[in-house]
Amino acid sequence: MAHFQYKAVAPDGSVARGQVEATDRDAAAARLQSQGHLPLTLELFQPATGLRALLSQEIGGARRRGPKLAADLVGRLALLLDAGVALEAALSLLAGSEGRTAIKDLAADLLRRLRGGAGLSDAMGAHGDTFPPLVVAMVRAGEASGALASTLGRLADQLTRAEAVRQSIRSALIYPAVLLATAAGSVLLVLLVVLPQLEPVFAEAGGRLPLLTRMAFAASISLRQFWWVGVALIGLSLVIGRHFLADPSIRARMDALLLRVPVLGLTIRRAEAARFSRVLGTLIGGGITLAPSLILARPVLANRSIINAIERVIGAVRGGSGLVGPLAQANIFPELAVQMIRIGETTGRLDSILLRLADLLDSEVQRTLDRALALLVPILTIGLGGLVAGIIASVMLAVLGINDLLH
Repeated sequence: MAHFQYKAVAPDGSVARGQVEATDRDAAAARLQSQGHLPLTLELFQPATGLRALLSQEIGGARRRGPKLAADLVGRLALLLDAGVALEAALSLLAGSEGRTAIKDLAADLLRRLRGGAGLSDAMGAHGDTFPPLVVAMVRAGEASGALASTLGRLADQLTRAEAVRQSIRSALIYPAVLLATAAGSVLLVLLVVLPQLEPVFAEAGGRLPLLTRMAFAASISLRQFWWVGVALIGLSLVIGRHFLADPSIRARMDALLLRVPVLGLTIRRAEAARFSRVLGTLIGGGITLAPSLILARPVLANRSIINAIERVIGAVRGGSGLVGPLAQANIFPELAVQMIRIGETTGRLDSILLRLADLLDSEVQRTLDRALALLVPILTIGLGGLVAGIIASVMLAVLGINDLLH
């Protein structure tokens, strides 16, 4: 008998974790299902000891593969299944195809587990570093309903959209980051290299230097002599900040404060509502009931204040309430989101309404981010350019002052 660690949705809608003893993975899944649980992940329990335990703690996360791999594999698998290719044949094609080694290796392992008698959801559940619980749950629901191809199609669309948003934000931030790094390098070059070489010249010339020049030289001397103070302060700030942010109550208060900031607060609400609505709509459309779908969609939220409110909504739904009432009472999502969810519940088309809502909110968030980034670049350019120009002007004023003294 082997021991398997599991994560499953309990009959009351909560997420249960624990261990189950069974002869193999299928038997473990059957045992959990007989108890009314919906298995999300099942992994063979192998306690780590000694050096292995240390390495798993220190570098285990370095081997984790990001969501892009899951999006790529699920997308290709959905295309093949939609074209009428059988699941095993589709995985075999992916395992033998050209391209990214990571996809080939992952497809080969899924195929091996599938041929060993496991379902696709169980095989994906064994790769928790690649496939999050909501992916496993949707695939399991698709297997149970016999609509695996359409479920994978919806799932691929969700994963692809999420990855596209991440890549869009990263790409938009590249130019401001390069601009900031270049300006910082220029300032450090002047303060640490240029000004120290000019100090003897100004000292020999005598006379009182202009205020701007004295400020620049003071900054240069302070940076050279007390750089370690700045490093220590930055390190201490990071440690203290990490400690405070690890406290859920402090994190919730800070996140609640962010929601009250004009423009930023509304943008955060829209972004959180878009992610939550897309995942929730995808899960409900995949055949998972409301309460388990809410639990599975909750991890996509980042704002602790909104997470706490959603947990209260989940409690109300478990108690027999609908979704829109507790959600409106929580007052965490934009009014448009609440109105569209009310329409979805009334018409019985909650899944499709949620997906349309996510598209609408995503477009609004994208427009806001585009405007903000369009303003950020000129603001950075003017501000950093002014800083560099000020330092250069301080040197030029001193040089002109020396020239006047000599003549």
